[in-house]
Parts: sequence; C-alpha cells; structure tokens
Amino acid sequence: MSSLWWVPSLVVFGTTALIVVGIVVAVRARRRTAIASGRIADPRPESIEQLEVRAGQALVHADEAVRRGTEEHAFAAAQFGAAATSAFTAALDNARGRLSEAFELRQRLSDVTPDTDADRRSWSARILEACTELEAALEQQTTTFVDKRSQERNAPDRLAALRTVRAQINERIPDAEARLARLTKLYAAQAFADQRDAVSTARAQLAVAADEIKRADAAASTADPAVPSLEKAESACNAAASALDSLARAEERLAAADAELRSTIAEAERGLTEAAELRDASGIPEAAERIAAAMVELRAVLDTVTSAAGPQAPLHTIDTVRSAQATLDDALASARSAQRRIDNAREALSGALFSAHSHLDSTREFISANRGRVGADARTRLAEAERQLALADAAADPVEAVDIARRTARLAQDAGDLARYDAGPRTAPLMRGR
Repeated sequence: MSSLWWVPSLVVFGTTALIVVGIVVAVRARRRTAIASGRIADPRPESIEQLEVRAGQALVHADEAVRRGTEEHAFAAAQFGAAATSAFTAALDNARGRLSEAFELRQRLSDVTPDTDADRRSWSARILEACTELEAALEQQTTTFVDKRSQERNAPDRLAALRTVRAQINERIPDAEARLARLTKLYAAQAFADQRDAVSTARAQLAVAADEIKRADAAASTADPAVPSLEKAESACNAAASALDSLARAEERLAAADAELRSTIAEAERGLTEAAELRDASGIPEAAERIAAAMVELRAVLDTVTSAAGPQAPLHTIDTVRSAQATLDDALASARSAQRRIDNAREALSGALFSAHSHLDSTREFISANRGRVGADARTRLAEAERQLALADAAADPVEAVDIARRTARLAQDAGDLARYDAGPRTAPLMRGR
C-alpha cells in the first residue's frame, strides 16, 4: 500500500471543514444583519448604563411632547370648545401624571442612595414605557386636531390677526427698554441674568414674524400655501411676547424680593436678640459656644448686607441671610423649647416658601425658554423641587415644612444651574460669591 494513502481522506475532511466554517460565518453574518435591521431581537441584554441613557433621552422627549400637547390643546379648545376636546383633555391629564411618575423614578436613579442593578433596570424600563406610551397618546390627539385646524383655517383672517398681534407686541418695546434700564440701575446683573436679552430677543423675533407675514401675504395671492409662514409668524410673535412677559415678571419678582429682604433682615435681627437670651440662659457650655459662633456668622452676614453699596441681587442676598439663619436655628435647637421651635418655624415658613417659589418660577421660565437645549437631569430636579414644594404645602408640622421648603429652594437652584450649563456658556450661571 502506498505511504500516501491518507491524502484523499485529508482532502475530504478538510473540504468538509471549510464548508462547515463557511456556513457558520454566513449564518452569523445574516443574523447580525437581521439584528441591525430590527427583524429579530438581539439576545444580548442592553447594559444598564445604555438603558439609563435611553430613559433620560425619552424623558426629555416626553417632557417636550407634554409642552407641545398643552399648547396644541389650548388652540384646539379655543377653536372647537371643551366638549369636542374632552378626550384630548383626558389624554393630556394622563400624560402629565405619567410624566410626573417617570420624573420621580429618574430622581431615585439620580439621588445619592445606592440602588441595586435590578432596581436601576426596572425603573429605567418603566420610564421608557411611560414616555413612549404618553407620547403616542398625545401624538394621536394632536394629529387629529392639527388636521381639523388645517382644514378650517381661514388664512386671510389669520393674517390680519397676526398683523394686529405683531403691532401690539411692537408697541411694548419702549416700555420694555425702560424696564430693562430700571433693572440695570437697581439690581446686579446676576439678579435678572435670564432676562438681560429680552428686548433684543423680542426685536429679533418680531423681525422674523414680519418676514413670515410678508411671505404669507405673497402666498395668499398665489397657489402657494400660506399656513407654514403663518405658523412661523405666530411662533415668533409668541416668543417675542414671552420674552417681554418674562422681563415684566422679573421686575415684579425683584420688587417683591426687595420687600422680602427687608422683612428677612428684621426677622434675623429678632433672631439674634432671642439667640443672645438663649445663649446666656443655656446651662450647656458647648451649646452656648455653638450659638455664639452662629450668631457671629449671622451678624457678619447682616453687616455685609446692610453696608453693601451699588446694585444688589436681593433674592441671592435673601438666600445668604436665610442660610446663616438656618445655621443659627440648628445651634439653638438644644436650647429652645419644642413649642418655641414650632413658633419660630411658623414665622420662618412664609419666607422659606417665598424663596422656594421664586427659584422655582425662575428655573421653570428658563427651561421653558430653552426647552430644546435642557437635558433630563435639570428637568428631573425641577420636577423633584415641585414635588417637594407640594409636600411643604401639605406638611402639618411647620418645622418639617420649613426644612422641605429650604430643600425645595436648593433643588430649584440646582435645576437652574444644570439647565444653564446645558444651554451653553451664554446662559451659564454667574459666580454666587461663596
């Protein structure tokens, strides 16, 4: 027998192996293609980090969907009445509820408490499910009424109304310029940083509206559609009016903050007088020393505030004084009777709620004005601040309510800082001086 008898067998087995390897490679390639195209599911589980990123993106999209749905619902209700838009109203209410639940889940993922991998995956999946479903429900309602409005629009009448609206907004510009000049003279730039560009923004948007009105006017005399230009003009007029409204509200808010600051200073002075009495009456040296140190801190803050010259930022100053007051309150806790603590908390509550509402209003307006650039974390903190404010309002214990209100103000400030960071360097927060 030849010594190479094994060669044919080797050729056969080698050829068979090559065929098997080729089949396996081809099958795997087709599987990867099918997974990429979505025809079959990828058996590999998505990482928790990827799932959380998708959940955050879904929250942003869902929050914007609710805002757009709210605007479209207002248009639909004005045109077709409450009865015809009842299903839209119900869908919007349900969407707001589900969005609030989704933000609460996101807050759990974002807080400092460690979460298990199972909880992180479950909560992120629930966020995705809620956001997807509420967007679909709102899209269905919005599409229905957009179609109705498109069919029933009267372009010439709408164009005439737009001209009137634009002219009315334009007439507000001189007053807004005077208001901006007053704010610049009375307050530090950081006190109304979000509204410094209000007049220029309004002018730019009115210019956009004027251009779109011209295009719509030209289209009305041709076969071209006028509705896209009309919608752009309406949006520009709304943006211009919102900028001017925000400036007016800022002036009102700062005027109220001036009055609140005077009240806060008077309250702090009374607190120092009471603290001196409790310090002297305290039988615990450590407690007396702590009270004395907190009094020195608060006294220094008050002296700085009362001696400050030039434009100020009253809301920031209120926060600074109240922070020093909170330190003093903590120091007094061991020397103050339970009833006196409750009485003092009742006195402090209105001021704490004022700060919470002010920071919430300011942050909410900024996110609304920059909705396309603000991410999930800022929105989550804002939603949590709103939830905390509701808890403060419902708290029966004034001591607890003050703590929650102060926590609300901090959350709202954090949300504002994150939102301005997301929006970019032009709106980044100024240094707070601490």
